[in-house]
Amino acid sequence: MRNFKLLTMKNILSFFILTLISVNSNAASYSGKIDSIATGPNLGNTILVRVEGHSTTAPWSTSCSISSFWSFKFDSSVPGGKEAYSQLLAAYASQSLIVIEGTNSCTGSAFTDIQNMSYVRFYTP
Repeated sequence: MRNFKLLTMKNILSFFILTLISVNSNAASYSGKIDSIATGPNLGNTILVRVEGHSTTAPWSTSCSISSFWSFKFDSSVPGGKEAYSQLLAAYASQSLIVIEGTNSCTGSAFTDIQNMSYVRFYTP
């Protein structure tokens, strides 16, 4: 009976891990440089990011009907938001390569046709 419980727990854990991986594999990802960043009183806590090679048919924009200038958006007031904004500014100023992961959703602000950003990180090829 003990082996059955252990096997069941392993199956549940494996299923949970595979589910997380499959959710992340649907996320839109961009690798490259930042072209523009926008903030301002009319945007509230929303930060807008345009990436080099912005296109409405790019892989990172396929989950949204992006028809605007911007590629990604995020809320700087959420936990980690100010750090992400700082990282974006540093990447823009130094023209560093970054990876931006999108959430595959486009809701959450007045800019509903722009991909929500999940995270950003520096990378070297």
